[in-house]
Amino acid sequence: MSGWVLALLLSMAAFMGTVDFSAPSRHLTVAGATGSLAYLRRAVAGWERLHPGYTVSISGGGSIAGLVEVSQGRINIGISDVTPKNEWTGGAALFSKPLGQMPLLMIARPDTGVKNVSLSQLRDMFTGRIRSWKNIGGKETPVIVVSRPLASGALEVLRQQVLQGKPVTSRAIVQLSNGAVLAAVKETPGALGFVESGRLPKMVEVLRVGSLRYSPDFPYEWPYHVVPTLYWHRQSGGMTRSLVDFLATRPYRSQYGLFPLAS
Repeated sequence: MSGWVLALLLSMAAFMGTVDFSAPSRHLTVAGATGSLAYLRRAVAGWERLHPGYTVSISGGGSIAGLVEVSQGRINIGISDVTPKNEWTGGAALFSKPLGQMPLLMIARPDTGVKNVSLSQLRDMFTGRIRSWKNIGGKETPVIVVSRPLASGALEVLRQQVLQGKPVTSRAIVQLSNGAVLAAVKETPGALGFVESGRLPKMVEVLRVGSLRYSPDFPYEWPYHVVPTLYWHRQSGGMTRSLVDFLATRPYRSQYGLFPLAS
């Protein structure tokens, strides 16, 4: 297990207990990827109304944190945008069910003067090779990359789908959640970031990549996306499985940018 994953595990273990799979509990815990939290909070409220006396707490922390915690039995359900690796789960036997797929959008502050970039330009900005918007036809403004921590599944997907496995520049501003990245891009001159969103965020420029432009009306034409997935331990009780089934089947998921998986 890599050092940063171990440090994450130990820090979270300091304030979280362990789920006793053998004993029924009226309080369930969900944690992990932050891009789907708005949908989960609404859906969980509906599940709680159908199950009086049960409560569910939801928190972020990032995809990898969710996988580590559910594998160690400290939460009931983990949410992850990336497929588990043994270094995160310790080989724990987990069940999984996807919530859907959610677009991964590249966003910039509108004052950059740029609306369209090539894939190679986007890659070079995120990795630090291009440091000024002027170099791609924009204003003479430094490119300020806003990224996510190493535990973020969205960051891992960005690296896989856009950056050809390369790391984001070490000069990036790191924000802990999807919403925090959006807020930072809005507030920071020259900012470039990425968010999981099925809707067009306001007050930022959603960049076109080559000839591709994201539209909520045609989400499957956009090639960059994450697949938020629920993971739970094989020893989990019936109420955990009930909650998973409820979360994965609500018809209003698309209102929160969660579209059915492309066939």
